[in-house]
Amino acid sequence: MQIDFHLGVTYILARMSGFSPFEANTIASASQFVDDAVNQGTILFQNRSAYQFICSAHRMLDYRNFKELATHHVWIPFHFIPGNEVRNNLVDPSVQRLICRPNSDIAQDIVKSCVQNFHRPYGYHLLGVTTHAYADTWAHQGFAGITHEVNRVGDIFDDAGSVDTEMLDYRDQYFKKGRYRPLWRKLFDTIAASFVSETSPIGHGPVLSYPDLPYLQWAYQDWQGQTVKRDNPKDYMEAIEHVLDFYARAREHNQLTTIKRQQTDLKRLEELIRGLDHEEPEERLARWKTETARGAFSFGQDTWSYSAEGVGSWLEEAFDWDNNDEFELINVPFKNNFLTSNWKRMHDALLFYRFSVLHEVLPKYDICVS
Repeated sequence: MQIDFHLGVTYILARMSGFSPFEANTIASASQFVDDAVNQGTILFQNRSAYQFICSAHRMLDYRNFKELATHHVWIPFHFIPGNEVRNNLVDPSVQRLICRPNSDIAQDIVKSCVQNFHRPYGYHLLGVTTHAYADTWAHQGFAGITHEVNRVGDIFDDAGSVDTEMLDYRDQYFKKGRYRPLWRKLFDTIAASFVSETSPIGHGPVLSYPDLPYLQWAYQDWQGQTVKRDNPKDYMEAIEHVLDFYARAREHNQLTTIKRQQTDLKRLEELIRGLDHEEPEERLARWKTETARGAFSFGQDTWSYSAEGVGSWLEEAFDWDNNDEFELINVPFKNNFLTSNWKRMHDALLFYRFSVLHEVLPKYDICVS
């Protein structure tokens, strides 16, 4: 899924569930921040304090960068929650169990952990982080957050069942190109891309962004040569229903008023999921924002604000930094509001979430990626 769902749709679902505009903005921003948290390290403050933080994504979501993308601590917990299913004897069961499946038992346990810990100071941020990973189990189903042949894909088909030659040509060129790189880097990328795309691809790299386009109906030939049909609008609507259930549980468990969902809202969501067919996620996000601002949903006219960096961002709030390139880690001034800042609470949520998934949830299923 991309920013139109992780930010726009998540905001709408939070508002539909009874969260205030401020709370929904925090939840949705945290959900999108998972894709934007590309830095990690230890900050050393001028007052001798320190804070260690982690990343939940990488600066370049480039399917060719297989070494960087193979980080278990990023792709498995935050983007490809394991499904814990063994469906055949053609590949190591331990690998099969890492393949992402929608609403798996593991995903449900992760949601349960969030519900039980929503009371924490970073609870709204944790709700957003968990929403991101949980919703992705529908989009990323059938692929694993590791470098392995189970992610290999043959032909790709359009919604009419015909081979999508345009997509296959684009994919071939994508993996062979080394954009704006020196000659040695282009040569390395060509070799690496061949390895990633044909032998041991990571995640849904071989189908690029197809799983993340809400409106798309398509199919692909998996690593066993079997045709897998994908109906993204149907999957996304199923994810929406389960995220609403998740929010209702979180509110009920924490003695907050629950709101009955309106069928008119669900109908409008589906219309937009199916109808917004622009390939660029920012274009789809702009439409979601317009629809929300004009009062297309039962909670009335509303809007949200989010910046990964720059004026108004959580980064600026915590450090007065304009962008991630200025992310200095030594001799940093300690602002009085740092401990309660959204940036700090967001990273507290990322740390808590990752620890919970890797050290508490997955071990119950005899899965160790810590």
